[in-house]
Amino acid sequence: MKKVEKVDIRVKEYLELAGYEKWAKLYAPVNKGWTMTSNIAESINATLVSARELPIYDFLEEVRKMFGRWNCSNRKKATQTYTTLGKKYQEMLTLNEAMSTRMTVVPSTEYLHTVNDGGRNYTVCLLKRKCVCGRFQVDELPCPHA
Repeated sequence: MKKVEKVDIRVKEYLELAGYEKWAKLYAPVNKGWTMTSNIAESINATLVSARELPIYDFLEEVRKMFGRWNCSNRKKATQTYTTLGKKYQEMLTLNEAMSTRMTVVPSTEYLHTVNDGGRNYTVCLLKRKCVCGRFQVDELPCPHA
């Protein structure tokens, strides 16, 4: 914000007034990164053309079966799909892994850990993909503590 203030104080004031959660990934209440969106309602609507003529109970049953088929199909594809990270992200993970070797980890639960990094403690929740340093949430890659 100091850099923004140097460019134009009005911009800084506007951003602060708007609220950090509206424009900064770190403060966003939802995960906004790496998401590709499409109008899923149109896809579902097109798939259910013939089912629209059914009575409501039969229609809902057809929707339930369709989502079940999609879920099963997508799960199969996902378990058989292996992708490599791009060079930039692989380098980030490699660097984070190297940095993590000098840290001490104290598990609290299966997913919750306290990580000591040079005298500072960081709490990491692997299940929620969060670290108090904030990098896990922003980068959407495990930070050195994770």
